[in-house]
Amino acid sequence: MPSSANTIIRLWSRMREVIDRAIEARLSELPEALIIDAARYIAMGGKRLRGFLLISIATTLGANVEDALDAAVAVELVHASSLALDDIIDEDLVRRGSEAAWVKLGLKKTVMVSNLLIPYAQRIVYKRYGELALERTVQAWLDISRGEVIDAFTEPEGNPADNYLKMVRYKTGALFRLSAELGVIAAGRRDLVEPAGKLGEIIGVTYQIADDIRDSRDPVKVEKEPSLRMFLKWAGNPEHALHVIDELIDKAAALLRQITPAPPVHLRELPRFIVEAMLGPRH
Repeated sequence: MPSSANTIIRLWSRMREVIDRAIEARLSELPEALIIDAARYIAMGGKRLRGFLLISIATTLGANVEDALDAAVAVELVHASSLALDDIIDEDLVRRGSEAAWVKLGLKKTVMVSNLLIPYAQRIVYKRYGELALERTVQAWLDISRGEVIDAFTEPEGNPADNYLKMVRYKTGALFRLSAELGVIAAGRRDLVEPAGKLGEIIGVTYQIADDIRDSRDPVKVEKEPSLRMFLKWAGNPEHALHVIDELIDKAAALLRQITPAPPVHLRELPRFIVEAMLGPRH
C-alpha cells in the first residue's frame, strides 16, 4: 500500500473517532429526550468522509480541529438524515450492514427524527459560523432535495443522458461542496468559498461515479434503481466513466492549488484514494 494511502487511512481513522464523539455529544443535547436513541441510530456509523474533508481543509488553512468540529458534525447529521430518507424512497432494507432506519424505527419516526436533525444541524452552523455558513447549508439541502426529485421522477430511458450528471451534482456533489465551503469558513477564509465549493462538488461527483461503476456491476441493483440505469445511459461503457474520473481528479488538483499552493499529501491524494477504495488500484 502506498505511503500516501497509509497516511490518509491513519488520519481518517483518527478523525472518524473525533467526529463520532462530537456527534454523540451533540445528540445528547437534544431537548427532545425521547428521540435521542432514534437519532443515534440514524446518525451513528458511516465513513465520515465529508467531515474528514471539511476538517482537512480547515486545518490545512491554519484552523484547529476544534474550530471545524461543529461544522463537521452538522454536515454528517445532514448526510445521515438524507440517507435515512433516501432509504425510504428506494425501499432499501439495509444501511451500513444493519437494518435501515425506517425498518428499525418505523416510517413515521424515521421521517420525524430526520426532519428534526436537519434544522438542528443548520442551527449548529448558524450559531457557530454565522449567516454565510447557514446560507450555504440551506442551499446544500435544497440541492440534495432537487437531486432526490430528479432521481424519483425521472424515467432513465426517456430522458437525456446528461440528466445523470445534473442529478449527481445535486444529490451527492452538494454535500461535499458544503463540506469544503464550511472548511474554509471555519478557517476564517471566506474569500475561498467559491473555489472550495467547486473542489468539493468535483470530489462528490467523482465519488458518485465510482460508486455507480461498482454498483452497476450488480444486475439486481440496476433493475431496482433508476439512477443506475441513468448512469449506464450516460457512461456508455466503463472506460468512459473512468476517463471522466481522471479528468475530474485533475480539475480537483488544480482547484486545491487555488486554495493552498502546497496542500498536504492526504488532501492532495484524497480524490484518488476514494476512487481506489471503491474500485481497486488502476495500473
